[in-house]
Amino acid sequence: MSRFLRWLHIYVSMAVLVVFVFFALTGITLNHPEWQMDAGKQSDSVQLQLPPQLVALAFSEDQLQQAAQAQQIADWLRTEHQVQGAVFAFVYDADEQLLELDFKQPAGFTNVQIELESGAVELSREFGGYLALLNDLHKGRYAGTAWKWLIDIVAAACLLFALSGFYLLWRQPGRRWWGVQCALTGAGVMLLVYLAALH
Repeated sequence: MSRFLRWLHIYVSMAVLVVFVFFALTGITLNHPEWQMDAGKQSDSVQLQLPPQLVALAFSEDQLQQAAQAQQIADWLRTEHQVQGAVFAFVYDADEQLLELDFKQPAGFTNVQIELESGAVELSREFGGYLALLNDLHKGRYAGTAWKWLIDIVAAACLLFALSGFYLLWRQPGRRWWGVQCALTGAGVMLLVYLAALH
């Protein structure tokens, strides 16, 4: 058992080493929102025209059909104009014959306003910069399902790393007392800081 847990402790920590360092560093940057970095920030707005086959779409009153038609336009924007975004939403205004598409991604978004009768498209993009990107990835904000799974897997790996380390220390009588004292001290400091933050 000890041999297996030693193996688990070493190689699980190595498997998540880079990601763990990433989350540690971005935890610091998130804790200091006053730190600003403009590197990579950009925004732009362009006018486009829907192709004839998409202008010819007659938007249905059925919401499922609307979603399918909006997805066709979104696919065209992704393919032809490199619009990105892990989260996609749309709003259709039947009275104004206006379709609004939102593509959200870490540290940025693309908003698309479409006049369905004429096919005129106004596309606006904004990216908040590389630091904002790292911070949003830490939070899993608009990062998609795969990234959320990665966060969960890394969290589970960290639990395995911590618990296997505690077990290995517990199996060493000469270090057990000091190890437990360190753990209790850490828990006590966390509690004291929390209580101090309430006042």
